[in-house]
Amino acid sequence: MRDPRVVMEQEKKERRLRENAGDRLYFLECMDRVNRIIHQSDDVEQMLWTVLEDVRGIFACDRVWLSYPCDPRAATYRIPVEVTDTKYPGAHALDLDLPMNPGAELICAKALAALGAVVFDADSDPPLAPELIAQFGVQSQLLMAIYPRVGRPWLFGMHQCSHRRNWTSLEQRIFEGLARRIGEGLSTLLLVRNLRESQERFDLAVTGSRDGLWDWPDTRKEDVWWSPRTYELYGFAPGEIQPTLGLFLQQVHPQDAARIRARLDKHLRQAEQPIDEQFRIVCKGGAQRWVRLRGQSLLDDAGRVRRISGSLQDLTEEKRIEEELRRYREHLEELVGERTEELKRINAELELANQELEAFAYSVSHDLRTPLAPIMGFAELLQVRYGEILDSRARGMLGDIQAQGERMIRLIEDLLNLARIAHVKEPAGLISTGEVFAEVVRELGQEFPDAPRRVLLQSFLPAVRMHRAHLFQLFSNLIGNALRYAGDDSGPIEVRVGHQAGRLRFAVSDHGLGIPAEDHARVFNAFYRGAAGKDIRGSGVGLAIVAKIARHYGGSAWLADTPGGGCTFVVEIKDDSDPARDHEG
Repeated sequence: MRDPRVVMEQEKKERRLRENAGDRLYFLECMDRVNRIIHQSDDVEQMLWTVLEDVRGIFACDRVWLSYPCDPRAATYRIPVEVTDTKYPGAHALDLDLPMNPGAELICAKALAALGAVVFDADSDPPLAPELIAQFGVQSQLLMAIYPRVGRPWLFGMHQCSHRRNWTSLEQRIFEGLARRIGEGLSTLLLVRNLRESQERFDLAVTGSRDGLWDWPDTRKEDVWWSPRTYELYGFAPGEIQPTLGLFLQQVHPQDAARIRARLDKHLRQAEQPIDEQFRIVCKGGAQRWVRLRGQSLLDDAGRVRRISGSLQDLTEEKRIEEELRRYREHLEELVGERTEELKRINAELELANQELEAFAYSVSHDLRTPLAPIMGFAELLQVRYGEILDSRARGMLGDIQAQGERMIRLIEDLLNLARIAHVKEPAGLISTGEVFAEVVRELGQEFPDAPRRVLLQSFLPAVRMHRAHLFQLFSNLIGNALRYAGDDSGPIEVRVGHQAGRLRFAVSDHGLGIPAEDHARVFNAFYRGAAGKDIRGSGVGLAIVAKIARHYGGSAWLADTPGGGCTFVVEIKDDSDPARDHEG
């Protein structure tokens, strides 16, 4: 008779074997159900939803989901696929990007560190995240990181919300097996999606590009692939002809054919540089186009060119514009040449006219001075010898003769100065404006005794590269004009000289009655004196000299109103001096 203890132990072993066999069979059945869904589905995205629905049925759980990415370093994560009991909607129903909070970071980190499934509940370490309990009603969670062949890891998980659940070892093994199958399906989905997006991008690029695309897939054969735009550039409808290397070479313009054939042969022998050539093609119907052919090669293991792909750009309009520009430039050069010759002729005539004008000015000066000398001499002699016997009216007439003679001499001198301005050579060195300013004020002091007191220097005076006589005339005419027209009681005459945006600026301001705005444009004309200047001493040429000096040095002169009343005369010229040196205070 057998020992009852042995019999009981044997029965336990058999029962475990039957249970293990049953568990194994159930495991294989679950794997088979999912495999059949994966293999029979044509829509990869819908396949994932169907698989998760079947998984929820296998485990009778409340929620099954996939989240992405399983990366604790990510800022957010999303639930793209989720199947739930209608009583327990999840994050996918909210259509939200969820923040990767500390609880989510911990879940991802633990899943990535584990080799299989990970359980989270109230007693796990760490326990179930409070936010999952509060927001989604989760009481038990089973999850696992899966690793598709594309992109970052995903997280596969199940929730039990209706009650706390203890996941059995068999359930965890089945879950792990399904996770691996789903990872394979997810890899397929992502690869197909990437391939589809790449194809869409390529199709859009081919359709939207103004360049044609071409491909010579096997350089041992004649067949070539053209994009629709390439057919269009050659004048054919897509598919109207079969592109070949021979057809390509046949369509090259006869004058460019030898060059292009030689370039292609050289590239096939030694593809050191990409193809980049411009040439003409003869299209269907005989029309011609300029094109730019670019190509990049792939080499085989022996270093031979096995494939060439590239683009074909239409340069016809660009070449037409280039040709028009070339003709325009040639015509412009002709016009410039003609204009230059005309300007040379005009300059020569002007130079001759200036020489004649200068000679005339000297001649007139001499002719006018000759009778003036005896007139003024006789008037002075009459004043000395017969002044005592002449009445006051006669003495006044003699004084007028002398005064008008002196005025005539000043006018002649000013006219000569005006004529000489453009013929004075520029000095090589710098001129101290301070010295010239002081000299002008001393000389004006003979006519205006209060000039040294009234003429105030408001800013520093730099040294300038300018002819001393020109600088003297500039100061003398501007300051003298202000002293004459502003009046004795009008206040100070303010002088400022400085640098302004790379230019040298002189400004002389008075506080007199000012000049009407309608006369501003005429004050620099020779002999214009205005209504207020009829009884004021002067030749009427001083401001014309100032304006001509300004133009001679590449500048200009203008008049502005002084704030509070009066006039400010401004002269701005090109600054050829170094502002960092030779300044005077």
